[in-house]
Amino acid sequence: MKPFLIAALTFIFCLESHAQSKAVSKFLEKHKPNTSLYFYPSTLRMINLEHNPDYQRLVRHIKKLSFLTFEKRSSNLSRSDFQELKKQLASEKFEELFTMDDQGNHIHLYALGDEPEAYISLVENESSLMLFDMQGAPHLPSLMKLIQSDFNFGKIAELSSQLFKDDDQIEVKHQPK
Repeated sequence: MKPFLIAALTFIFCLESHAQSKAVSKFLEKHKPNTSLYFYPSTLRMINLEHNPDYQRLVRHIKKLSFLTFEKRSSNLSRSDFQELKKQLASEKFEELFTMDDQGNHIHLYALGDEPEAYISLVENESSLMLFDMQGAPHLPSLMKLIQSDFNFGKIAELSSQLFKDDDQIEVKHQPK
């Protein structure tokens, strides 16, 4: 359950924007993601099957979220590629908000600007890299309420993956930037 919570929190923080940063665009030119999911406001609201008002407030100002996964072997990713991406984000003035290690996952959250409207999160482990790219700002007080409640973040992650089966991923993958 704890890995689901971490993935869901990272997912929520980084809901949006395919290649809004030059660093991410450059990274995507070199490395093709194994999975590409894009969430827009309507999709984010649709996932809330329980009609939880805190979740609605959390995602209300999120304009777009990209969720990209890379298997290190098939995407030809090395540790230096990951370090270079982090270095380029810093050069674009993305500020690292926090870094956390949990059960083999190295989690990094970046924000752009004094009142961030762009977030990027990287979750790296031994075999893969997840990149969350979000336009918009999550409502953080609502996130704290959800964390303290019995809200099922694992269910959100499960619903998200079910929404985009293999057939649907191809269609969604080619959305305009």
